Amino acid sequence: MARGTHPARHPSDNGGMGNVYRPEIDGLRAIAVLSVLAYHAGLGGAGFVGVDVFFVISGYLITSLLLKEHREHGTIDLLAFYARRVRRIVPAATLVVLVTLVAAWFLLDPLSQAQTARSAGASLAFFANVFFQLNTGGYWDAASDEMPLLHLWSLSVEEQFYFLWPALLLFTRSRKAMVALALASFALCEWWIAQSSDAAFFQMPARFWELAIGGLVAASSLRLPSWASALGVVVVLVACVVPIGHFPGIGAAPAVLGAALIVAGGSNRFLASKPMVWVGLISYSLYLWHWPLLALYRATDGDDLRVRLALCAVSVVLAIVTWKYVEQPFRKMRSASGRTVLSGAALSAVLAVISINVLRPYDPPTAVAIDRPDPTCRYLAMDTAFPKCPDPKGATVAVWGDSMAYSWMPMAGNAINYTRDACRPFDTQGECGKFNAQVMQRIQGVDTVIFAGWWIKYMPDLDPVLDKLTHTRRIVIVGPTPLLRTPVPKCLRGAPDCAVPRAEFDARVRPVYAKLHALQARYPNVEVLDVTDRFCTATECPPVLDGVPLYWDTHHVSATKARQFRHAW
Repeated sequence: MARGTHPARHPSDNGGMGNVYRPEIDGLRAIAVLSVLAYHAGLGGAGFVGVDVFFVISGYLITSLLLKEHREHGTIDLLAFYARRVRRIVPAATLVVLVTLVAAWFLLDPLSQAQTARSAGASLAFFANVFFQLNTGGYWDAASDEMPLLHLWSLSVEEQFYFLWPALLLFTRSRKAMVALALASFALCEWWIAQSSDAAFFQMPARFWELAIGGLVAASSLRLPSWASALGVVVVLVACVVPIGHFPGIGAAPAVLGAALIVAGGSNRFLASKPMVWVGLISYSLYLWHWPLLALYRATDGDDLRVRLALCAVSVVLAIVTWKYVEQPFRKMRSASGRTVLSGAALSAVLAVISINVLRPYDPPTAVAIDRPDPTCRYLAMDTAFPKCPDPKGATVAVWGDSMAYSWMPMAGNAINYTRDACRPFDTQGECGKFNAQVMQRIQGVDTVIFAGWWIKYMPDLDPVLDKLTHTRRIVIVGPTPLLRTPVPKCLRGAPDCAVPRAEFDARVRPVYAKLHALQARYPNVEVLDVTDRFCTATECPPVLDGVPLYWDTHHVSATKARQFRHAW
């Protein structure tokens, strides 16, 4: 999240930029970044509105600086403005992106590495918001939690605003024009929300009104009494705790208006306190560091609140170091504006090209073909020891079935993997029968058992198995997924006719779901997980949906897709 230039100053009573430092704006930054950290760590509430508070602060401070320059010099030096932006934003953001790419190389699977590299290129070119809208199912989609650079969408929104806003102020400084544009942006945001479009969240035109509100406060030289600032603090704090629908339209309005009250109000003792100001000073670096740490942890199957909170504490340490040794030195650096802008643009362009074309380890079809769970922890021989695998004794969750069940393993996190190729969980003869008998012995006492299989190929005849698991608290049966005519890697290389008509798939699985729901009716501990709408649109069942390849071949679910269901069962 880009912040306005520090120190934060307030327009003087005569309309000019005064030289009075406003520590309460740094305190407001502290509220914004801490609410975002709390939300991303998993504490609940509505801390995501901290981003909207940042937008108001940035709009206010940038507009104040530009209007002051225009009053004093009769024009705005755009080159100098962008040079300040480069020094302020690029160094710390570049550092975080590069460190994240290195970490992704060691921690993530090839497909996720490739996606992270592409998102790094988009972020360094300040088009992260466009990239993530096109490559996720939305900000709150499960897979989004594991994208280490997702948070840079907001930085791109601000930078796109900075390209538009100074030119607007050169052309007109009319507050009526600003109000008209803000209202148009708000209306567009609400329209996109009504259309269920992710553009309402990610795109600058839909967020323009939030930045413009801050700009309007600066342009109007509005000064409110100190009680307005106190009221603003209450409104912002409540907005960070209580979620409101129609976000980021009406749902973002309380946070935006509360922030506007603060920047338009007088001094505020709470916000101006030393701890709040200190957090506000490091808020940009803190915002940059916290999300990659949390996302990489989640991508490696981490799901412990204590660890997430510890990672937030680590991000504070990294933020302090970055603020002191990267932010501050570059901010104080003085060089020709043209040279600074050119150097920053060249650096971003070079790193973007490297990220997209060099750091991506495999081409997408190859990455998809190996987008599978770790095969080393499959208990194919029940008496074999696997040092790297979870200890089956005392396990709370187990996955049982054939290779289809194996492909669903990422959904279950650290579950015990009792899967064997071509062995249906109800087989009683041959090697599969021996395997299943051993599994039945080992699985007694497990809290949750997840069944998955190639139900389209064979009916789920699970009654004999379920009769022996009446003391298992919970049994989840994953429903059937489509069978494509062409492997997804070939589809990505341009093979035709990859999608299956939705009507054809629905007709094929209707008897399967009838059988599964009958099992659910007979056994109170059985739940059926219908996954159809996560693999098909209203008209077809494609190889790729919301930017995620669905299978590594024609029917085995990709590890990336399976991870999206981690919180669905």
